[in-house]
Amino acid sequence: MPDSTSTLLRQLVLAAGPLNVLQAGCPDESSTAWIAAALRENGRGRVLCCEPDTVRADLAAAAVEKAGLGRHAQVRVGSPERLLPAVPGPVDLLLLGGPPESFLTLLKLMEPRMLPGAVIVAYGVRDVPGGCAEFLAHIRVPGSGYVSLPLPFDGGVEMAVCAA
Repeated sequence: MPDSTSTLLRQLVLAAGPLNVLQAGCPDESSTAWIAAALRENGRGRVLCCEPDTVRADLAAAAVEKAGLGRHAQVRVGSPERLLPAVPGPVDLLLLGGPPESFLTLLKLMEPRMLPGAVIVAYGVRDVPGGCAEFLAHIRVPGSGYVSLPLPFDGGVEMAVCAA
C-alpha cells in the first residue's frame, strides 16, 4: 500500500505530465517504480534515480524490473551530485530523497535546467531539520523564485514549485 508521499507523487505526475523526472536517492525500494507507473499511465516520461548505495539501488531496480517499467525508469548507482547534472534536457520534477545535507547542492546544480512550473519534492525535512535548514531557507524566502509548502507526512515533505 502506498504511503502519503507516494500518493502525492502519483498525483503530481498525473496532473503535471512531466517528461524528465530526476530522483536523488531512493527513500524506499518502490518509490522509483511508483513514479514510473504514473508516467506509464500518462503514456510518456522517464524517471532516472541516482542512488549511491548499491543495495538500495539494486532493490529499486529490481522493483522497476518486476513491475515491467523499464521503459519509464532507470536506476543508476552513484553520487547524484555527479550523475544528475549529466542527464540531458530540462527538469520537470526533482525528487530529493538522499541525505538532507545534499538538498541545496543538488537543487543549485539543477536550477539552470528547471523550467517554470517544475516541482521539487524533498523527503524527510522534519526528521533532520538542521541538516536541510539552508535548503529550506533558499526555497522559502520571498523572492526566491519558488512557492514552497511543508507537508506534514512521512517524516516531513517539502514541496516547492519553480515560479520563475
